[in-house]
Amino acid sequence: MRAYVKGAFFRTQQAIVLFSFYFYKLFFPYSLQRKWVIAGAETASMLYNLASALPNSISVNFEKNKYYKFEYDYDFSTSNRFKIFNLLLVRPWLLGKLAADHNNFIYLGSSGFCSFYDDGREWEFKFLKCKKKTIVCYYGGSEIRSFKLLNEYAAKNGIDVLTTYQAITNPALASPKAECRRYKLALASDKYADFIFNPPMDQMSYMTSETLPCQYFVDKNLFSLNLGKYVGTFKPVIVHGPSSPLIKGTPLVRAAIKKLQQEGYEFEYRELINVPHQVILDNLKQAHIVLNEFYAFMPGVFTMEALANSCAVLTSADPEIETTLSENVTEAWMVTPYWLVYDHLKKLLDEPSLQKKYAEAGYLWAINNVADDVAYERFAKLISEAR
Repeated sequence: MRAYVKGAFFRTQQAIVLFSFYFYKLFFPYSLQRKWVIAGAETASMLYNLASALPNSISVNFEKNKYYKFEYDYDFSTSNRFKIFNLLLVRPWLLGKLAADHNNFIYLGSSGFCSFYDDGREWEFKFLKCKKKTIVCYYGGSEIRSFKLLNEYAAKNGIDVLTTYQAITNPALASPKAECRRYKLALASDKYADFIFNPPMDQMSYMTSETLPCQYFVDKNLFSLNLGKYVGTFKPVIVHGPSSPLIKGTPLVRAAIKKLQQEGYEFEYRELINVPHQVILDNLKQAHIVLNEFYAFMPGVFTMEALANSCAVLTSADPEIETTLSENVTEAWMVTPYWLVYDHLKKLLDEPSLQKKYAEAGYLWAINNVADDVAYERFAKLISEAR
């Protein structure tokens, strides 16, 4: 019975998409075509930043994120009482409407306009390709990362990785059902996407297509070169702002902080959990050292925001493992695997001049690589060269 209802739900969505598409084609045939439709669930401000960076784009947010208060062209982050209505009727209608007068679609993460749980967005992508649309998939983490493949890599190399602890914090993500969804998502992306942005090591997946290196987009207004905070004698402010403490390595951070305090080091430690995004940004302006995450092979958006605020950053992102990272990132942040958190933090506290060195180099790297205007040019170039 449940499968029947789910199937009927999905068929209704498909019918609404088709009706909407031909309705707008018939009655509004001269609509202007904007360059990009960017759709996804807001995560780490990526949807907002990408939409802001790409000229003439339409942003569609599917899910509420309590940390951000951004505005989008279409926002479905409403209360649960409207969720079924939006999913059954409004989102499919919007897909048809946008497909009628837009040529390019960027999907952030795994969400789609229609329910994708049964086919990995297969039908939705097939519809767009039949209408000669360009599809770009941009993946950001657990929606595509295979627990099975990454755990096998971890066992082979004798290390802990993100999925080592995600299975504890969110067992549903490690279930066979969730792995099957990621497999179907990978198959549909391989089959229909024109371009796929995904770091192949950090987000090991079942995709076989060649992928493009992920591009970060940071609002240029967030950049602040403030090296004056490193001048003279100062009490270092250390900031750690994990979205998920266990998988970001917070227990390791706390252990390192405690040991350094017992050894007599003087500093101010700020641990920011479940706070609004603006609070994070305000603290980064004052921070000297930022501890991001220590099981990932790629840096988080938090790293990019810290670099933009001229902070010395410790994180495990490593170009020797994730080779899509440029080699010079080792100058932008201090590559710190989870077993070296204490050692590297101690080194920065012992050498204040090293804090300033990383802060300056990191800022320069960020403004030349992830500031939204530069990032857009790099993004467009990657797609152009991939064609």
